[in-house]
Amino acid sequence: MARPLRIQAPGLTYHVVARGVRRTSIYVDEVDRHKFLKLLAHVIQRYALLCHAYCEMTNHYHLAVTTTEANLSRAVQRLNSHYAQWWNWRHERIGHVFQSRFNSQLIQEDAYLVNVCRYIILNPVRAGMAGSPEEWPWSSYRATVGLDPIPRFLDCNQLMAAVAPDNPADGPNRLRRSLMETDALALRFPRTAIVGDDAFITRFQSLRARASREVPSREGRPALDAIFQGAITRCARNKAIETALRERYAAAEVARYLGLHPSTVSRIASDEGLVPSARA
Repeated sequence: MARPLRIQAPGLTYHVVARGVRRTSIYVDEVDRHKFLKLLAHVIQRYALLCHAYCEMTNHYHLAVTTTEANLSRAVQRLNSHYAQWWNWRHERIGHVFQSRFNSQLIQEDAYLVNVCRYIILNPVRAGMAGSPEEWPWSSYRATVGLDPIPRFLDCNQLMAAVAPDNPADGPNRLRRSLMETDALALRFPRTAIVGDDAFITRFQSLRARASREVPSREGRPALDAIFQGAITRCARNKAIETALRERYAAAEVARYLGLHPSTVSRIASDEGLVPSARA
């Protein structure tokens, strides 16, 4: 089945989740976590995103962002590929770090933005990694409520206006009280692709259906997960790259999946005889 294109346009808000391949850890220590936040800051600035909330877990991360251009996929792919390249270099690993496709939900603003940010912030509590959101230093919560300095890539204005529309300055206090009154273990958030009221969902469902019809079918082609299953050595990886390219995956697509630079995949393809070598 072809997967639908993402709905991308300026001014849309998304809940983004990216997971480690086979749910393995993407953060080993604080060095990894600090590096990811540094790359996130760069991507937020480069692609002019508004970041309302974030949370680094162990094998995945959450973001709530609003685009100012139709560039969500490019932004998240850059974040994931650059972090994966660095992570593999630092930990002397090869292969993919993230699952091949990140998840995104289209979120209506105001109350729905507040709900998704609450869900993101309370993730460590639900997972038993912290007793309260302020105990988890790897989310946006402490900065949002004034316990830590606000990082330059975090924009709290829209969230605070949604939390306290009559007095945004009181937003941090109201958010803190709201979380104290919330049962984190009972908190659920819809897993649907579009989250909002009926009018919002109806409007964007039609766009999503249209996008689904526009995606070229890939029926019969094995998934990259299947191609690279068990390819843990460099030789096995290169053979898997050869297979992926013969299955009509683009070099750039394979590079993003593996967390490599496209030129590296092109060089391997050349060495395997899939493309003419510049040395020939």
